[in-house]
Amino acid sequence: MMQYTQTLSLLKANLKRDWLKILVWLLVLAGIFIAVAAKFEGIYGSRAQIQTIAQTLKSAAMTALFGPITHTSLNTAIIFAVEMAVFWAIFMVIFNYAIAVGASRGQEESGLTEMILGGHPVGRLAPISAVALELVIANGLFAIIAGIGMQLANMPGSDTTGNWLFAISLAAVGWMFGMISLVFSQLVADSHNVLIYGYSFFGLTYLVRMMTDVANPDYTWWSPFGWIEKTNIYVTNNWLPVWLFLGLGIVAFAVAVGLNVHRDIDAGIIQVRGGKRSSRFLRGPATLLFWNQKSISLFWIIGMAVLGASYGSVFNSIGKLVNDSPIIRQVLGQSGVRTLERNQILSFVGILGIIFTVLAAIGGAMVISHLYTEEQRGYLQLVNTTPHSRYYLLLTYVAYGVALAMIILFAALMTTMMVGNATLTQPLSIKYYNRTFVAMLPVLMLFISALVCLVGVWPKFRSIVWLLLGSAFIISYFGRLINLPKWAMKLSPFYWFDKVPIHELNLTPVMWLLLVSAVLLVIGFVGYGRRDLEN
Repeated sequence: MMQYTQTLSLLKANLKRDWLKILVWLLVLAGIFIAVAAKFEGIYGSRAQIQTIAQTLKSAAMTALFGPITHTSLNTAIIFAVEMAVFWAIFMVIFNYAIAVGASRGQEESGLTEMILGGHPVGRLAPISAVALELVIANGLFAIIAGIGMQLANMPGSDTTGNWLFAISLAAVGWMFGMISLVFSQLVADSHNVLIYGYSFFGLTYLVRMMTDVANPDYTWWSPFGWIEKTNIYVTNNWLPVWLFLGLGIVAFAVAVGLNVHRDIDAGIIQVRGGKRSSRFLRGPATLLFWNQKSISLFWIIGMAVLGASYGSVFNSIGKLVNDSPIIRQVLGQSGVRTLERNQILSFVGILGIIFTVLAAIGGAMVISHLYTEEQRGYLQLVNTTPHSRYYLLLTYVAYGVALAMIILFAALMTTMMVGNATLTQPLSIKYYNRTFVAMLPVLMLFISALVCLVGVWPKFRSIVWLLLGSAFIISYFGRLINLPKWAMKLSPFYWFDKVPIHELNLTPVMWLLLVSAVLLVIGFVGYGRRDLEN
């Protein structure tokens, strides 16, 4: 037990440092979750409304996004559970990664962990145990707040067991992935690679969930992320997935502890290869950045291409609702059915455009955010002594981040088109995908420019851009679902392109977004050139 000495003291220190981050996440995640539940009866309260959305959710496209509907008798609460479980589980995973990686590997990189272990009577396993307890508290608070909120929402068809199972299962899936991230924190030597490993594992489980849900939901048990669907909330209220989440989380923590005692502080189990003493990639900031980011960039491009291909593979099933309805076929005729089927697929492409843009923005923004991380660690001291201005250094990161984001978005859309058209008897023209790509570019630039502005002027609060990105996605994706007023919908830049790709692109919002992006870029460059460097 000596190795766990002062665990509670470190836990208090962690909570004192992260309380604001946890509070903001809880207010956003639990608050929106409860708000949607409270308004859901007004949206899907009648039998006609339930039957309409049920037919849509049973299509292969919606199954890939939300999971399958296995129950024949539906009500408001079951529809809510189907639509919210997968997406809120994703948000919980991101929440736990943000807390776990920063409190574990992030503290080692800052030198704080070594100082605590070397100068104070603190057990070797106290830091990692404190992180695990912090995740328990954060997810426990979410479960309590969400559970009470669901009880107060009192949706038709809901019950106390289902309400608390929903809240606890979301907290449990997030906590499990947080524990898994602690394993990756022992394997690699920096938080950047921990996130790469963590999101790679999560992406793999998500793809397995999506593909098995479409092919055969029985195989979804092979994906830990897919267990969230197996709770069958408000139907059978199956608690087995919760126990599986807790079991796998405990096993992951035990593995992380075992690895922790066999590595040096600020080092990883996987050894970093020594670089060459002289290399053509050390000639300047641009070549150095390319060399350091080539692996993660390739990972993003391939991963998004695979994701796009996975979504494209279900295109042939999206129009199934139309083809299976003899009434619609009789009223509209063959040409009308084809038009309706095409519009259904194009609407789905528009949804995918939003998802791909959010992910592409994350990929590009991570490169730019890495500039400040390297500045904090002192990695750029030698670079700053060379005859290159700060403006050139920032421009290098911005240009690389923007180019990577554009390539990620383009790769996802093109693989969606190629695989999707291969499954369709009436392939879609490339112009629809080009239209979506062009429409999403100003949105992409807006978020990246906002990050550049924060890095240049207010770097410690650069995480605000993730809040803005998440808020825009939630507004666009769930805004109509909860009947947000039109002025609130307009706060999301995605709103101005919601008719794409079915309709032509409106150039007015494109020009405005690009203008705002240019102003933010100028502010960021001026601020970066004038402010003091962190290290």
